[in-house]
Amino acid sequence: MVSSEREAELKILCERLGLCLHDTELLDRALTHASIQSELQGPSYDYESLEFLGDAVLSLAVAHHLFTHAPDRTPGEYSRMRARIVNQSGLARVAERIQIGPAIRLGKGEEMSGGRARAALLADCMEALIGSVYLDQGIDAAQDFIARVFAEELDSASQTDAGWDHKSRLQHYCQAEKIPLPRFELIRSEGPDHQKMFEVEVYIRGEAAGRGTGQSKKEAEQRAACAALEREGLLVR
Repeated sequence: MVSSEREAELKILCERLGLCLHDTELLDRALTHASIQSELQGPSYDYESLEFLGDAVLSLAVAHHLFTHAPDRTPGEYSRMRARIVNQSGLARVAERIQIGPAIRLGKGEEMSGGRARAALLADCMEALIGSVYLDQGIDAAQDFIARVFAEELDSASQTDAGWDHKSRLQHYCQAEKIPLPRFELIRSEGPDHQKMFEVEVYIRGEAAGRGTGQSKKEAEQRAACAALEREGLLVR
């Protein structure tokens, strides 16, 4: 049983986070470090199993969000975007922002050594908290919670990879499809040096897949790659 004092503390936390959890013990478990077990007289538990579950739920929720809000990305891009969010420093940053640290129960030794501010511990509790929301409210509520508290990270990841250049995207696509890397061929360049125009053709699977022009060879290659991505159905304008 969770003490009335602890239950009141967790209720305040839920209200602040916009959560409506039925099982207070789940939340208490998510925010209990193993170091306190020797000092407790009540039930013995800690966040580690919930952390395992929360990690899986977070990974799925982030993948679903990115797939839905950035539908024209390659598998490699999705993996990079997710990795920017689902990592120890990112999780700890969110935990600090929503201020779950003060609600974590620690043993005296862990408390004195600064455990409450440790990134690894905060990240673990953040995942355990997500696991408790999932068990208590289901996947929809967990996804909604993640979308709210990770909104800044989700937006940042999407915007960062939005700038991923077309040539690199095309190369990663070819790697994922296990086909030879795209070959770029300069078709022609014309005009005076200060106003020269370049035209490039890109070949995939040995076939012309897109053509682009630009004031530099690099710009022409990017535009050719963009045309190839459109042709392959990977870029929607």
